[in-house]
Amino acid sequence: MRVLVLAAAFVLAGAPALGQPAEVILLRHGDKDRQRGDYNLSPRGFRRAINLGRLLPACFGPIQRIGSYRLAVESEKNARSYQTAVPLAVATGLNIKMFTDSADGTPYDGAELLQAGWAQGKTVVLFWEHRRMPALAMALGWDGMGAIGKDDFDGLYRLRYTPGNFLPDVIVSRESELFQQACFVNATSPLPAVPLP
Repeated sequence: MRVLVLAAAFVLAGAPALGQPAEVILLRHGDKDRQRGDYNLSPRGFRRAINLGRLLPACFGPIQRIGSYRLAVESEKNARSYQTAVPLAVATGLNIKMFTDSADGTPYDGAELLQAGWAQGKTVVLFWEHRRMPALAMALGWDGMGAIGKDDFDGLYRLRYTPGNFLPDVIVSRESELFQQACFVNATSPLPAVPLP
């Protein structure tokens, strides 16, 4: 319901007519190393990012847009979301859209995405910070995403829209299971398949 209220607010504010992406794939950034205490992916997280860059186009079809939770250049905080998006950008040749206000504006980022011209009718992949993913999912029309555990880096959430319907069909998968699928194993990709220890 909240997404429809936000969408109506955009229309009343003079925003262009609403449409929506064909599909939004939500992913948390790759694994981190808590003991290291920095903002970068761990080596395992980097391998996961490479595998996602191979998996997404091979198993879900053409990826047309990539977005990332904000990277704070001044503090280097939140680098992992952007770092996880980079292999997919390399594999597809797409640029990464940075959601610069996502730390405070995640619900608005989702609502705006539903009417953003750059996303209409497209398959969009978003790499996000785990604590804010449920708010993003709700703004995208799905209120069923629960909290994501601090050590859960394995979720993949597909929100698929039919024209004119802002309540998506949702498919929840585990990346580790998708990495076993033939579409990933046999993918033709500029990226190698790398084992996750």
